[in-house]
Amino acid sequence: MNTDRERRPVPVVMHVRCPERLPEELYRQVLEQIGELSPVVQALPPTAALVDLRGALR
Repeated sequence: MNTDRERRPVPVVMHVRCPERLPEELYRQVLEQIGELSPVVQALPPTAALVDLRGALR
């Protein structure tokens, strides 16, 4: 018997943390690189991001 839990997609989220005091331009470059892997990236300024890996490239 399938339960609701088995049918729901499991979110796969990666939390990316960069070193503190990372220059803003370098942080933007990190976000751009992550954006090439997954269509869903949420910036968490000043130095972090959340990435939804369900649509990521293999």
